[in-house]
Amino acid sequence: MQQQQKKFFETGRGYKEGALTACILVAAGWIIELASSGKGVAVPGWPVNGVLFAILVVIVFLVGILLRKHELVAWLGGIPLGLSLISALAGLSIVGGILPQDPEYGSGLLSDIGLNRVFASWPFALVCILFLLNLGFGFVKKLVPFKVSNIQFMLFHAGFWVAVTGALLGSADLQRLAIPLYEGKESKKGYDRVLDSMVEMPFSVYLHDFAIEEYAPILGLYDPVQEKFLPNASRAILEVSPGLHVSWGDIEVEVLEAMPHGTLQGSGDPVPSDSASGVPFAKVRVKYGEKEQTGWINPQGPGTESNYLAVEQFALVLLTGTPKRFSSEVMFIDKSGNKTIATLEVNKPFEFAGWKIYQAGYDEKAGKWSSLSVAEGVKDPWLPVVYAGFYLIMAGNLMFFWQGMKKSSKK
Repeated sequence: MQQQQKKFFETGRGYKEGALTACILVAAGWIIELASSGKGVAVPGWPVNGVLFAILVVIVFLVGILLRKHELVAWLGGIPLGLSLISALAGLSIVGGILPQDPEYGSGLLSDIGLNRVFASWPFALVCILFLLNLGFGFVKKLVPFKVSNIQFMLFHAGFWVAVTGALLGSADLQRLAIPLYEGKESKKGYDRVLDSMVEMPFSVYLHDFAIEEYAPILGLYDPVQEKFLPNASRAILEVSPGLHVSWGDIEVEVLEAMPHGTLQGSGDPVPSDSASGVPFAKVRVKYGEKEQTGWINPQGPGTESNYLAVEQFALVLLTGTPKRFSSEVMFIDKSGNKTIATLEVNKPFEFAGWKIYQAGYDEKAGKWSSLSVAEGVKDPWLPVVYAGFYLIMAGNLMFFWQGMKKSSKK
């Protein structure tokens, strides 16, 4: 008797068909990219993405419940297809992690098929859409009829679905602005790198003061011929302090005095000053061969010329220490005129009006005398949705471990 051939999407189909489907989606995405000249996928912003989120939920539940016994729906919610789609997403993510993700990077085929913006490309979008359907149908399959034993499975799948959907649809509403702040001035606009333009913020920021704490200044022996600093015998970073001894071959240097902040008065020795107006000074004694000399050296600062010691064909110089900490004392003003005082620091976000604001940079050429402070403002209204998905996943994992512990205790 002749055996009846199975349909492609029947539940008996396995990983070969799932892998083939994933490959077809990626190939179809590349074809769309080529046909559209590599424009990629433009995710709509609010409220359209919110409507799409609701529509996707309705489709998953209606189709998953009403057609749950249909072969196609059962296959779309199956494990073989799900694992194949995860593999495809992992492969695309690896490519996106290796290649620079910049629309201006690359040309020709690399740009035409979207490999320079993988996460906004059609292959990634098509695989994600089918993966969301796979997760959704798998969830509904376990939801109806409801069984307590399926809760862990449903928590994990629902969390994964919510997190991925929220991250994808919410990407259009993500705002990241570079906010230039000037001491004594109020700023109302930030630079949007995506739009390549200044945009107005729903609040303003007034910069009271920008401050930098620096490490100790550093000694260096500069070769003007080779235009580089020479490594010392210990190859260590030479932070200046009284009593420091260091050598470069036959050149021996001893630090006699160190002044964190000072200014020059005429042609005499430096005198101590505050950090705002002074530069670091170091009095050094240099011995090379039968020669010896002593003098003050310092980096350049406002109203202060740099001084160095000429040692044979080299120059012994004092370099400003690298920044230890920099921060901005600011005042936020909302549309109603309410004012909030805050200190902005690196990696320590301050939340205001739904935004997270960080200290990002400053005028590095001006150093501690910079009157410019650069803050970064980030607004991601879909972040709570993504977090909700993560919490569901965590709850599913906890339940998984709890069930495993119960089984172990019974043994």
